[in-house]
Amino acid sequence: MVDRLRFYDDFHENFEVVAKDHHEIIGHALMIPVTIRSVNHRHKIVSIVEVAVPEKYRHQGVGQGLIYELESRAQLAGFEAVSAVDNTDFFYELGYVAAENFNIFSTMPVDISANLIKPLADGSLFNKSGKIYYPEEFYGIRRLES
Repeated sequence: MVDRLRFYDDFHENFEVVAKDHHEIIGHALMIPVTIRSVNHRHKIVSIVEVAVPEKYRHQGVGQGLIYELESRAQLAGFEAVSAVDNTDFFYELGYVAAENFNIFSTMPVDISANLIKPLADGSLFNKSGKIYYPEEFYGIRRLES
């Protein structure tokens, strides 16, 4: 999926982060722009679609650092919120909440409590309810030209 998303028209190179310990890769994270849509509006946010940290580096702050870096880059790029799909406590511990609190739902078949979001500024999700739509490349259904 990660390789496929790198060819996504709206892919931003700075939305991919790699953590290294000397020359060894110890973590990787990727986010992509997605759209919250309702009948009345479309609102672009970003979604974290990949976080990978080898077992021996977990619980050392590597994943947390990757997420904080992505959030910072999202904010600098003008995005007002970050979403993620996860059913562990990891994202909750970083300030993410159930997206349903903002009347935002996923178009993916996931448990409602796994659909998470974090506003990057107070009020940034006010009146932004709707469904999160991922690009076709996320699902691998659009053929990409090399």
